[in-house]
Amino acid sequence: MPAKRKIQKEDILKASISIISHEGLNALNARKLAKKLGCSTQPLFYIYENMDDLKKDVIDEIVKIFDREVLKSETGQLEYRDIGINYIRFAKEEPELFKLMFNNDMNEEAFDFINLFHSTNKIFETISKQTGMSNENAKQFHLRMWLYVNGIASLVAHQTVEFNDEEIVDLLKDQYVSMLLYEVKKGNVKEEILVQLAIKNREGKE
Repeated sequence: MPAKRKIQKEDILKASISIISHEGLNALNARKLAKKLGCSTQPLFYIYENMDDLKKDVIDEIVKIFDREVLKSETGQLEYRDIGINYIRFAKEEPELFKLMFNNDMNEEAFDFINLFHSTNKIFETISKQTGMSNENAKQFHLRMWLYVNGIASLVAHQTVEFNDEEIVDLLKDQYVSMLLYEVKKGNVKEEILVQLAIKNREGKE
């Protein structure tokens, strides 16, 4: 008789995320999780003291998945536009995971909230590299852009509206150019950056 497979922490997290992804957080309980893993509930509580502790680790794991997906680049060179597209695509493809991350009762300031994610420093670096903004100006730029992108993503996740990839690209492109123009007027971005962006758009590279 073959020995039973030992349940690892990684197995529990993966199964938990699968349940949440398909049915939402409220569907996650010890009995359903044990059934998905093909074991009794005992191994779960050998690793985790209770379900609340498990859910904390699950949310941390979801944030890691989110960060990884948001920072993906098809060309190998991450651009700020990619981040917005990936953000909305994650909300579209994983609405339950997206809603879970943003179902927050702590009422942080907006900037404190986006700082909860590990990807923010990489995002600020990307903005600075593409625009020449200081790190502080890049943070403020991202905050304003994030409010716009997150609004679209939330509508998509809740299936209030539906956008195809082309529509998403156009929405983000228009907002990005408008915000860059504002930064040019404030003196935070050189006008040549905006000209270069216009040339790329005309050539169909963005």
